[in-house]
Amino acid sequence: MAFIRVLIVDDSSVVRRTLKTVLLSDPDFNLVGAGSDGKEGIELASKLSPDLVILDVDMPKMNGLEVLAELKKKTPELPIIMFSSLVQKGSLITLDAISLGADDYYCKPSTGSPEETIELLKKELLPRMKAVFKKNQSSSGIYNLPQPPKKVQTQNSNPVTPKILAIGVSAGGPEALKILLMALPSPLPVPAIITQHMPSGFTKSLADHLNSQTRHAVMEAVDGDTLLPGKFLLAPGDYHMVIEPCLAGNKVRLNQNPPENYCRPAVDPMLRSVAKIYGPAVLTVILTGMGQDGLEGCKAIHKAGGKILVQDQATSIVWGMPGSVYKEGLADEVLSIHDLPSAIMTRLNQKNSL
Repeated sequence: MAFIRVLIVDDSSVVRRTLKTVLLSDPDFNLVGAGSDGKEGIELASKLSPDLVILDVDMPKMNGLEVLAELKKKTPELPIIMFSSLVQKGSLITLDAISLGADDYYCKPSTGSPEETIELLKKELLPRMKAVFKKNQSSSGIYNLPQPPKKVQTQNSNPVTPKILAIGVSAGGPEALKILLMALPSPLPVPAIITQHMPSGFTKSLADHLNSQTRHAVMEAVDGDTLLPGKFLLAPGDYHMVIEPCLAGNKVRLNQNPPENYCRPAVDPMLRSVAKIYGPAVLTVILTGMGQDGLEGCKAIHKAGGKILVQDQATSIVWGMPGSVYKEGLADEVLSIHDLPSAIMTRLNQKNSL
């Protein structure tokens, strides 16, 4: 592996020194700069073009969320890991960070000694940094594609009314999901399932947030849940969510099979399972996200005759996941996040012509 060029932005000199020691312990990393406040972090990112940024939240001049929003606006493909005592499982700050496009978060450890802290970061933070970087690399080339047209549509002489809505999303997902669900009428006439890339412990907070902010019933999925019209089930962090056929109603099954596309949960296993069960009666929506997770699943959906809608580049925080599906020619429509709800309902309300 080539050097992963890292920029640290943190107002604590102790944290900067600690992270420098951790990075120097692994030959895959090269520390290219360290900023002591948010404004300096933006300047260094522009000057140094790092491969990855480790970003604190509580800083002078500009806080970490402001820096995150600015960096993602300028370079949406730049992997950013929030590193702060304020980012914890289920915290609203973490929800805001992921909504703005943060690729991962890590809570600053509190240990008995500096040596213990360094060893813990070597063990836990460095592998996550590599995973985020590799995930970013897997979507190389997507960002150089031309802006897609407002709508790309394929003709189907025998449309099938969808019986399930399957959504895949990653960086920028919480806000995209909120916009989408707020515009969809409630209740939906079909079950809906969502895989959002998130670490363990955070998906329940997202489900609760969407449940309270929209008119829809949104819940973190539990193994054995029955799919019901009008209910949105969100894959829990660290578990793949697949659908299993059952006479009493198709059910959710959760597993901890190896990560796919460096993710667990991953979109691909979910889509493969619904393609197998529902065939042409699947409506898939791929929203903003880094990497190519969902591409192989969309190939299975396409082969089965299902329909695929993707979010456009202009309204995506990162156009990796939807862009990869577009590049393969699998998208039936490419639409802004604001136009997707009406396109979904048009599909759900159409009548079978078979």
